[in-house]
Amino acid sequence: MRPADMKLGVLMPIWTGSLDGRTPTMREAIAFAQHAEAVGLDSLWLTDHLYWEAYADFRAVGIELPAEWAGVKGGQWECWSMMTALALMTSRITLGTLVTNTTFRNPALLARTVDNVKDLAPGRLILGLGAGDFTSEHRAYGFDFERHVGRFEDALHILLPLLRGERFSYVGEFHRVEDAELLLRSSGPMPPVMIGTLRGLPRMSRLTAQHADMWNCMIAFGDCALSTFLGAWAPIERACEKHGRDPATLERGATVSVNFSDGPYGLIPTAVPFAGSFDQIADRFAEYAEHGAEHVSVIPYPWNEASLERLAEVVARLRR
Repeated sequence: MRPADMKLGVLMPIWTGSLDGRTPTMREAIAFAQHAEAVGLDSLWLTDHLYWEAYADFRAVGIELPAEWAGVKGGQWECWSMMTALALMTSRITLGTLVTNTTFRNPALLARTVDNVKDLAPGRLILGLGAGDFTSEHRAYGFDFERHVGRFEDALHILLPLLRGERFSYVGEFHRVEDAELLLRSSGPMPPVMIGTLRGLPRMSRLTAQHADMWNCMIAFGDCALSTFLGAWAPIERACEKHGRDPATLERGATVSVNFSDGPYGLIPTAVPFAGSFDQIADRFAEYAEHGAEHVSVIPYPWNEASLERLAEVVARLRR
């Protein structure tokens, strides 16, 4: 991948305390999205959470936060209602989920929701999917997290055929549909499917190889070194080879942190971000591209509109 061809996007600040240290309204978050489009970024990404207790939830996925984070709670604006607003309030920029948790929604209803947004933003939607990771929100909101990867696989057997326009019945362990199809249905092909993974465990790696058009690894909360990206890709590549998929047909991506401030990265203390001059940061992205990354998303610090302009400066250097 030539660095000039790599796509570069930004995560939306829709979390507690995310927009320059304060919690944005939905209108303020939409204004951020419009600014990202105006400065020429390729994509906007929405995480899909409802609630978290960061100290415990991050520990469960292998990230150790300082003890003073114990008991700190947070949340975010709901993903798909925000996505609907973005589809209407932007016109060019790609919109993606990073990633939609299939534990939150009935898969047939999720298919209906996704197709609605696709109709509002034709050709601009990437459907990022995941099995869920924060146990606290499942407990707090009454969602079943037990065997969440099995639930994810079951959901794919309903969600993807519906989005392809099929009419079918399916009885799984966790979900079932009877003579189901999307009526009415938006025009054009279904959006590309991205599966996000954290640790490259065998079952999620297999499902990525079997079902995804794109793959993403969320490494913004840890060390964003190239070696981290390559280490996350290795089990996906092995799964592709094991299950008869050419790895070159799976688009690769990552989510990284970038520090545009003169001090430490002030969002997550465990992050080891890209940092330095615009040219130095562009070199880090170029290194990713040269090792196969095709679409990279960013959690910038400060998380504000000024950083969008700085990120656009980095893009300009990549595309010279």
